[in-house]
Amino acid sequence: MKITLLLACVCLSTTSAFATSAGEEYKLADGAIIIETQPVTPNRSLILWMVRPTKHPRDTPADPYTCPEYTRGSYYSGATRVSLVDPRTRKVINTVKISQELGEGADEFDIPYNIRSDHYYRVEGVPKETEGTPTIMWLRDYNGDGKAWEFALFDAQACMGLATTLIGYSERQDKVIQYQTHLVVNDSKRKRSTTTEYWTDYLFSEKRASPDSWKYEIDYRGRGGSLDKYEIHYDKQAERFEGKLVQTGGE
Repeated sequence: MKITLLLACVCLSTTSAFATSAGEEYKLADGAIIIETQPVTPNRSLILWMVRPTKHPRDTPADPYTCPEYTRGSYYSGATRVSLVDPRTRKVINTVKISQELGEGADEFDIPYNIRSDHYYRVEGVPKETEGTPTIMWLRDYNGDGKAWEFALFDAQACMGLATTLIGYSERQDKVIQYQTHLVVNDSKRKRSTTTEYWTDYLFSEKRASPDSWKYEIDYRGRGGSLDKYEIHYDKQAERFEGKLVQTGGE
């Protein structure tokens, strides 16, 4: 059931002058909590929000991070959404659902609220290797169109492997979208296949070869896997990322 956001619904954090405050009349799900708001144009903003999130502070704050904590720190967990809204009319244009595997598993994601400044999420105003409040929707130009309208999310389940996804504003569609990556895969057994995915290993954490392309490799051979070589670029017409993955070695 959808209801108007009530006065009791307060924002956990905001990062812009356009950020919503208690009592504004966006129509979000029952139990919605706004995590962050960022403007993209004078009449369009992105809202990151969760439904009845649970809070998970680190049990031992003084201990070193485990690998999954590099993308979590102390975090909220719950159903996670990003909405495109008109901040003047308080109208929700559209909403995307964020999950670890789109269309699979539980409807939940982990969003850090306190995390170290020297890893994946942007944390300003604190020294290196210390914790602070992250800016989750740190808008940048990932697709090389000259407009800083996209932000990345990161999900480390273990010490190797980093799922990354990109969310952003499509001016052509006037929607917030979760970008897809289409890959032609040549695996270590010389088999060829294609895959289209919303989460791509390490992609949006890697340094770009050009404003709209990446070329990088991830070595899983020490763990019985393969050497994975990626070449990926942004297809402006299709509004998605395209490329190839070549896997060599491994068991």
